Amino acid sequence: MIFLKHLGRLRLLRGIAAAMIALTLFAGGRPASADVSTLVLGSRTCATITAYVLYDSFSEGTPPFYAAFSADLNGNGVFGEAGEPTSYVLVGPGGTAGYIKGVLTFPAVPAGTTIAVTAYEVDSNGTIVSAQLPAVRYTCTHRPATNLYPPNTGLAIPGVGITIKITANPVTVYDAPSNTGNAINGLASGTILNVIGRNQHGDWLQVQLGSSTGWIMWVTNGILFGPYRQLPVVG
Repeated sequence: MIFLKHLGRLRLLRGIAAAMIALTLFAGGRPASADVSTLVLGSRTCATITAYVLYDSFSEGTPPFYAAFSADLNGNGVFGEAGEPTSYVLVGPGGTAGYIKGVLTFPAVPAGTTIAVTAYEVDSNGTIVSAQLPAVRYTCTHRPATNLYPPNTGLAIPGVGITIKITANPVTVYDAPSNTGNAINGLASGTILNVIGRNQHGDWLQVQLGSSTGWIMWVTNGILFGPYRQLPVVG
């Protein structure tokens, strides 16, 4: 899409306010707003970067919505210009709150190069719906660095991100991994939930229900997304 070519040229320290005003005027309708925050880097080298932002699942504007990750390789403060990577990850509508992963790949630069990464959110009209995040900079090596960076975020390294989409209607939620447990809720077809863990046999899943949790028999009732084999046994 044409707007993607322009978004990558937004400057980190200047021009973003003017761009937001202009894009909002051309988009029409109500102003867009949303929230991506907490940019952190995972595995990174002189040719690849894995980055994460925290998404709150609330986007306003013209769907669909994208989390945009962009890099500055030459240190001129312009992210995603010709020869520099930008990655767009679909986050909505229908996205769930949590970490969004972006992967940037590019021709290898010399070891010791300082690389900067930023992120923001845009809608389908090219309107920025979450302000561009302050850049995270690192000095690259060809050997992958895998520690969370910056290291003082206090966040666990994201990685599981497992969800289930309910395909039956309705699906009963129990307080234990058994249909002899107490029924505590019901789920309609199309509901998407975060998955916390599984029972020993793997036929029951513990899911997040707001501030509480519950258990569902999932095999004939839903579709799992993500690396579900990594789910811990919790019941």
